[in-house]
Amino acid sequence: MQANKKISETAARWFIRMQEAAPDAPERSQFEAWLMQSPLHQQEYASISDAWQGIDAISELQTMAQAKQADHFFKQSEHQKSRQKLASTVAGVVAALCIGWAGLHQYQVWQRTPTLQLASQTRYAQLTTQTLEDGSRVTLNANSQIEIKYYRHQRHVALLKGEAIFEVQPNPEKPFVVETDRLKVTVLGTRFAVNKLQHLERVSVDHGKVEVVSKTGTDTIILQNNQVAEFKQNHLTPRTNVSAQDYFRFTRGTLVFNQATLSEIAETLSRYQPTPVTTDELSQEHISAVVAIKDSNSFITTLPRIANVRVHHDPSGTQIETISPAK
Repeated sequence: MQANKKISETAARWFIRMQEAAPDAPERSQFEAWLMQSPLHQQEYASISDAWQGIDAISELQTMAQAKQADHFFKQSEHQKSRQKLASTVAGVVAALCIGWAGLHQYQVWQRTPTLQLASQTRYAQLTTQTLEDGSRVTLNANSQIEIKYYRHQRHVALLKGEAIFEVQPNPEKPFVVETDRLKVTVLGTRFAVNKLQHLERVSVDHGKVEVVSKTGTDTIILQNNQVAEFKQNHLTPRTNVSAQDYFRFTRGTLVFNQATLSEIAETLSRYQPTPVTTDELSQEHISAVVAIKDSNSFITTLPRIANVRVHHDPSGTQIETISPAK
């Protein structure tokens, strides 16, 4: 009898928890494991689910618990017999869990409410630096865009476009997280840069320590002083034989390309041009160069001397076209 009562109470607890659990919540696999342990578990859970048919709002359960009318609720149902059987073992669990769930829900809402929200965007050839309320600093490269939200438990930045450098004030209670479409970077205190390109995303650490996680796979890399990682072709890999310092030099008016594709070069140079620089993406060449931003037009003009390409200019922009060997 005690065993059956315990199973009923456990089933009731799982029922409440599963109402708000996300499809990918870790506890869902625990619940499924408990459910498969015994047919009795499945039977008790099904009984509770059936008894609560039609209750689809937690506010109704909360009201029921606060009014202490659980027995009345069960007796008035058309499934009177089933609900009366459950009332003695489940009513107390319902009341406690509903009130507990409501408190947890309110706490989660409180946690998810931003204490700071701001957005920043730069035009071509424009660089900005902003100091946030906690003393952290964000330097936004040209033609870039970010959204910043500070919560009570986390500082979050979405890099929507372009490139940014982050100098983060340490706060173990509030991790600093930067996300792109494909990467999630978590730090406590450091200076690092994140570059978002069409076919490449790069994280460069000047000093400190960050965790870089691929959002499209299982790759995770820890980066420390002067280390670089890149995400391309659906893989996150460390970049060796390069200096992270190179990827901070845009703040001093210099671009450094380390075995860069023409696609990376074109997209980077577009940040400093009134019209875009594009490429046909057919070239397999990789180019290393140091370019003064003020001389980027001259660098584009000299590209045919160092790569098998031709350059076309028109009012809509600049096109870099690969010359096939046959030509």
